[in-house]
Amino acid sequence: MNKKELLLKLFKGYIVIFLGIIIVTLGYVVFNLLNPLVFSFVIDNIIDQQPIKNPLISNLIIKLGGVSYLRSNLWITALFIIIIFLFIGTFLYFRGRWNAKLSEGVVERLRNWLYEHLSLLPYSYHVTAKTGDLIQRCTSDVNQLRRMLGNQISELVFALGTAIIAVFILFSIYPKMAWLSMISMPLIIIMAYFFFAKIQSVFQISDEAEGAMSETFQNSLNGTRVVKAFNRERFELEKFEKKNRIFRDNTLKVIRVLGAYWSLSDTICLLQILLIVIVGIFEARSGRISIGDFFVFVSYESMILWPIRNVGRVLADMGKVSIALDRILEILNEPIEDIENGLQPTLSGKIVFDHVYFRYDDANEDVLKDLTFTIMPKQTIAIIGPTGSGKSSLVHLLTRLYDYRQGHILMDDVELRSIQRKHLRRNVGIVLQEPFLFSKSIYDNIKIANPTAKQEQIHRAAQMASIHEVINEFDQGYQTMVGEKGVTLSGGQKQRIAIARTIINSCPILIFDDSLSAVDTETDAYIRDALKAVNDDITTILITHRISSIQNADLILVLDHGEIVQRGTHDDLIDQDGLYKRIYQIQSSILAKENE
Repeated sequence: MNKKELLLKLFKGYIVIFLGIIIVTLGYVVFNLLNPLVFSFVIDNIIDQQPIKNPLISNLIIKLGGVSYLRSNLWITALFIIIIFLFIGTFLYFRGRWNAKLSEGVVERLRNWLYEHLSLLPYSYHVTAKTGDLIQRCTSDVNQLRRMLGNQISELVFALGTAIIAVFILFSIYPKMAWLSMISMPLIIIMAYFFFAKIQSVFQISDEAEGAMSETFQNSLNGTRVVKAFNRERFELEKFEKKNRIFRDNTLKVIRVLGAYWSLSDTICLLQILLIVIVGIFEARSGRISIGDFFVFVSYESMILWPIRNVGRVLADMGKVSIALDRILEILNEPIEDIENGLQPTLSGKIVFDHVYFRYDDANEDVLKDLTFTIMPKQTIAIIGPTGSGKSSLVHLLTRLYDYRQGHILMDDVELRSIQRKHLRRNVGIVLQEPFLFSKSIYDNIKIANPTAKQEQIHRAAQMASIHEVINEFDQGYQTMVGEKGVTLSGGQKQRIAIARTIINSCPILIFDDSLSAVDTETDAYIRDALKAVNDDITTILITHRISSIQNADLILVLDHGEIVQRGTHDDLIDQDGLYKRIYQIQSSILAKENE
């Protein structure tokens, strides 16, 4: 999708309003230009009693009672001027109203599209994207379009309409001075063109610098606990000041370009008006133009020059919008994840890995290599291994956050790639190592996984996660607000609420991605026993570093450098020399020392 296609989609349903803005703006132009002509007529033809050359105007004046009658009743012309201003005010009202309706409506649609598209982008995109930059694109860049639609389009129509009509009228009055009044126009237009080209490049640099500053600011706020724990406030401040200084310097370049254009164009416009005033005085003294016509020239000169000069500002904003749309399209042109298409088989929990290989897009080597194993329904399977052995990558494959490169993964004899992602994630519950809680009540955080869940289901899920009694001890119970990212709760409390949120859906496959490490061994055992007691049909996959959590597993897989180096039950593995036995001995030794 390019910028033209995006704008056509955004303007769908707003074309009538857009045309209405053009019409009322042109109406405003006509009546605004009519006002000096009325004053000119009053000065030359009513007060000075010069003959009326235009037959249409002459007939109209006769119908109104003639020049003498109007001279004796100047209130009629005053009333006519008031009517003109009433029309001008009406046109301005509708222009402002429709400008607002167009800009806010289009931008609302764009924001919704951006948010929807971001939510549908694959996990791999969000892993590499910078959150601060995405926020800046969805706010500051979108607002560039809002400002453009809110004022600049009608300003451009006003400037061009005023220039074209006014020049036509001036040539009909006195061609010699009309040519003179246009001397500076080509120069201003050329300046505006070069200004437009220059402002695009400097604004893009400034916009990107603002995104980098926003990213630094957000990272610092998100990591407040770490920053304070290690006394890194000064370091973070200096880092932010550096990004802020870069943004300031780049923004000053934009301001300098704007200042150069405005000052130079203002000087040219003022000199042009001065030229018309001086020449007009001599022409009026010599009788080649009337006082009224001189008044029209001076009035129209300002009406023409300032809007034409403002075209440079409109072009500058167009340049900013062009850059902003490019940055927005970088998001919208990213291919979204297909979560709707695919098979929806009944999943009982049988999983088969058949010579599976996987590597990340930016990696040169496989993270998982030749994985082959089978998980039967109702079984509890444990996966253990050192950091970086590929445990979490395996989980990513099961929920299709990533797709495997080679081999086959079957769920109930159906190829995983052919299963609808939405259906798969509805049946595979996962509790992550780092739980994320929304800034809502505990009740809402648990219910978010199943909006139709009743209170009894929520309480039962909390009991199974061994957090129900803790919640009841809070002053507001389940209505206790957890704060942003759950900062008001301990790590173990957040983890158990996340577990309750997952198990409320009664998924046939449940994965604990090292998520029980934040709770003690006794609570760990209680949670797993509670799950089995309520639903013995669950296939459970435990990913952990803690051997005490997996001793009763039906099958233990030991991963190292992406390969299965050992497999079997706990009793089988401690009788074998290998990685599992070494981990067991180390953890047993540590536990013995703690007991002493």
